[in-house]
Amino acid sequence: MKKNEAFSDFLVRLKKLGISLTIPVSTTLLIWILGSLITICGQTGNSGQEKPQVIPLADRIGHTDQSKAFAGKNVHQGTGTLYMQTLLGRGAITGLNFMHHGPLMPKSSIGHHFHTNSDEMFLILDGDCEFTVNGQTALIEGPVGVPCRSGNSHAVYNPSDKPVDWVNFNVAIAIPVEAAGYGPPAQGGGFMRRGAYNYSADPTGLFETSDDRSGAILEKKPTFIHTRQLTKDLLRPVVNMNGGRDTVFYRRALGPGAFASNWAFVDHLLIPAGSSVGRHYHSGVDEVYFVIKGKGRVRVNDEFADIAYGDAVPVRAGEIHSFESTAPDRLEMVVYGVALEKGKLDVTDVPLTEMKLQMFFEVEPDKARAFEKNYTDVYVPALRQQVGYLGSSLMRRFPDDISKKIGSPDSKFNYEMELIFDTEEHRQLWVKADVHIAAWAKTAALSKSYQWFGYDVVGMDQVSDPLGKRSLTTEK
Repeated sequence: MKKNEAFSDFLVRLKKLGISLTIPVSTTLLIWILGSLITICGQTGNSGQEKPQVIPLADRIGHTDQSKAFAGKNVHQGTGTLYMQTLLGRGAITGLNFMHHGPLMPKSSIGHHFHTNSDEMFLILDGDCEFTVNGQTALIEGPVGVPCRSGNSHAVYNPSDKPVDWVNFNVAIAIPVEAAGYGPPAQGGGFMRRGAYNYSADPTGLFETSDDRSGAILEKKPTFIHTRQLTKDLLRPVVNMNGGRDTVFYRRALGPGAFASNWAFVDHLLIPAGSSVGRHYHSGVDEVYFVIKGKGRVRVNDEFADIAYGDAVPVRAGEIHSFESTAPDRLEMVVYGVALEKGKLDVTDVPLTEMKLQMFFEVEPDKARAFEKNYTDVYVPALRQQVGYLGSSLMRRFPDDISKKIGSPDSKFNYEMELIFDTEEHRQLWVKADVHIAAWAKTAALSKSYQWFGYDVVGMDQVSDPLGKRSLTTEK
């Protein structure tokens, strides 16, 4: 699905696919297939003692895509149709069984059922739905999430004439040993041979009550835990969150007490245009950031990726991450957190370090124009390929009469170039890169002489982002 496609566009495209997505599928088989599609997010568990495969950030993110949606008929003996796509599968983060996304169609439901080995939460992003927990049903206005703690029963019914945007997140009570890196399970996966039996099977891990919950008697108010509406009026402002820019809005909607597993929280986060959440990490918490509105950019360690509605970003414990809004409107996300050890949560901010290289050039007048063009056309494109590059500028010295008037000393250098990197180590990598070697050769050839100085940035006073928006003169 295109990055800027919203839920309404998703529905239109689903309809164009027609009957190819309306084939009834056995509920049990469908859930098994969806829960097993771990390659959609490009992340698998660590089998045995082998080192986990390093997968690029862009390939780990789950993107909503209607071509990957299955049409489930009478899911958990419910009524109607639910379209399901696996955004993230088992192994994307610790303990996750699956994350599903798709429209729950009008007059359709997920039938009343139990999970005794996992926690699960249905999230409705728009519209009002009838949620059932332990046989008690209430109509709740969206956007809202309703968790079901392991050992309890739940269902959801869409009583309206319009599809609703549905998300499902399921976390195992017991973390598989292979996910924790302790080796493979006692029995391998896949289908059992004919005539075999599974001694460890638990037929009540998922138990359906054969009740579609359509026409259920409604309580006046919910008698069960829910997130309350995920709207801005319930959020509180946080200034410079984790060292980020300006003010974001945040609320912890659910905490560890809502779950039996290591599932630790559900957060609602809104990042206004121009604001950001700064670089930070969690030593003992894995997270999934799910975009419900807007567009933005995520950084995980030294990788960047653009994100938009329907994207699910898995972040492992120890990975340094940050988010910023890139659209004229806000970036809004629901954050799922799973602790490596139940109830133990932590966060460590990682201030952005900077180093600056000042380079001085003596350029003959007849080469000045070519030197300036070389910066925008050659040097900047080469710089942007280096991890850790933050920004640069090229400055032309005032003419001699103005320099003398303001008391500047005589200097043969008439240009200064400033390069900013997050660390000197990343600048050194840039110096050794082939793109630098080629760019520097062209730059040096246009100058008569040059010299440079390197600095650690130890103080800064800025009324706005020191980098701000990149200069239009360097954009292509």
